[in-house]
Amino acid sequence: MPSARTSTSATPGRREQNKAATRAAIAGAARRLLQDEGADALTAEKVADAAGVSRRTLFNYFPSVEAVLNAPLTAFLDRAAAGLEELPADLPPTIAAVDALAALAGESEGLATVADVFVLAQGNPQLARLQLEAWDQCAAQIHEAMSARVPAEAGFELAVYVHAVVGAGRAAFQSWAERHPDDHRSAAALADLQRLLMVALEQLRDGFPALRNLTTPHPGTPDRES
Repeated sequence: MPSARTSTSATPGRREQNKAATRAAIAGAARRLLQDEGADALTAEKVADAAGVSRRTLFNYFPSVEAVLNAPLTAFLDRAAAGLEELPADLPPTIAAVDALAALAGESEGLATVADVFVLAQGNPQLARLQLEAWDQCAAQIHEAMSARVPAEAGFELAVYVHAVVGAGRAAFQSWAERHPDDHRSAAALADLQRLLMVALEQLRDGFPALRNLTTPHPGTPDRES
């Protein structure tokens, strides 16, 4: 009898592991096809075949091929939302958001996958649109996770802050892609992405001290009258 109970309790764990492995295989196959053959190769049939699953199985896990491409970023942001929920409730929202996202920035493997998809989307209008949708989804997830920390009357301020957080992340990725057009998979490039993400989040948290501390007026700015 004890062995039967052990077997029953272990089965759901194995099932979830198998599901996660299948999702990862499908997402990995889509990324490889995109890298090797371009966006035109991203049909449901080709992705399913490359992943070693049926077309029906693919659509059991993802509603579309586009959703497959968004999977790494979606999973990355899901972990950010989960991290926010696990932080102390009395932690100020601005600090909580930075802490949760900073923890993810240190995940080299997960961040590398997200970065790879980001680079693949550059110069491809269809994939760029999917990236924008993923960032919008990111804002919704972070907003939902932070709503419990903010009173209802501060809803507008929360919306502004959430979009600022997402914008900071996008700016870091964009700047990184421009800095590393040919070596984005290198360890040095990934370390630079981690650094840029941290700088972006810290600037947001601290009220952009790099801009506040500027003392030299812009060349086109007229002198103020005393």
